[in-house]
Amino acid sequence: MAELLASPLTLLVALLAAAGMGFAIHHGGTCMVAAVNHLAAKGSPSKLVALVECGLWASALGLVAATLGFGFTASPAYPIGAGTVVGGLLLGLGAWLNDACVFGSIARIGGRDWHYLLTPPGFFLGSLLHFNLVGAFPAHEMQTAGFGLAPLFAVLAAASLLASWRALRRGGGSLAGLWDYRHATIAIGFAFVVLVVLAGPWTYTEALGRVTHGNGPLHWSEGLLFAALLGGAILGGRGRSSATKLVPRRALLCLAGGMLMGIGGSLVPGGNDNLILVGLPNLQPHAWIAITAMVLAIATGLQAGKLLRRVHRDGSERRAGPV
Repeated sequence: MAELLASPLTLLVALLAAAGMGFAIHHGGTCMVAAVNHLAAKGSPSKLVALVECGLWASALGLVAATLGFGFTASPAYPIGAGTVVGGLLLGLGAWLNDACVFGSIARIGGRDWHYLLTPPGFFLGSLLHFNLVGAFPAHEMQTAGFGLAPLFAVLAAASLLASWRALRRGGGSLAGLWDYRHATIAIGFAFVVLVVLAGPWTYTEALGRVTHGNGPLHWSEGLLFAALLGGAILGGRGRSSATKLVPRRALLCLAGGMLMGIGGSLVPGGNDNLILVGLPNLQPHAWIAITAMVLAIATGLQAGKLLRRVHRDGSERRAGPV
């Protein structure tokens, strides 16, 4: 984080990138839970694909940054073990309980659902609990951006340009039609690369995990980046959302969900934001296994929730008797 102190301009650009990421997360509705629910309800994997595209764009733009001489280093790759699978399942269970992953929690805060302000502290507590019960993160291997995927990036760029052209035609030439969840994921990838170049591979879950595992204190500039991330999400929700009445039970679920995601993110390691933005596009096996386990856990939780609601509804109808 010392790089951010090099000049006020550097810090300003990093803060704008963090705010832009928050804005895009809210407008894109970026969330693993929403993506899995979209697949289950409509049979469409489009939002899951958009999340993968987000990571691919982050790595593609990182490749461009590295080619231009900017520093761009991917987060480390970790060994595969039982913790990888268990961690992924806990990430999914926590996200289901929270009704949003770590990405989606930022989007919900942007929508003025203040319950989700408890999700990051919950993640911190879960990560701290892991460190006290299990210990530090396992040994890792540093990796650079996935340069071998360059041909795929070219296909993605062409597909996105084609989608943009079609959206522009559907909107009668209006630029408003260009902004959908797929283009929001590209904006997230771009903002992430700017942050990596200026401040290292920064995500708020990675920063919290580092602090709780004794790998360095939270720098004040990281606090500013997190505030900018939230500010961008809230700005993105301006005029689109209304404040939600605070419910203690919902708040506790957000805290508990955050804790489970913190434990899961420590076992893998990595919150799903870091796994998607770095692990998937760099073909890190631990990331692919953890995200797969996370998706399965969310899908199971959503189906269990539907079953419980159906049983509760049928029981209520039987108690009410015939009309």
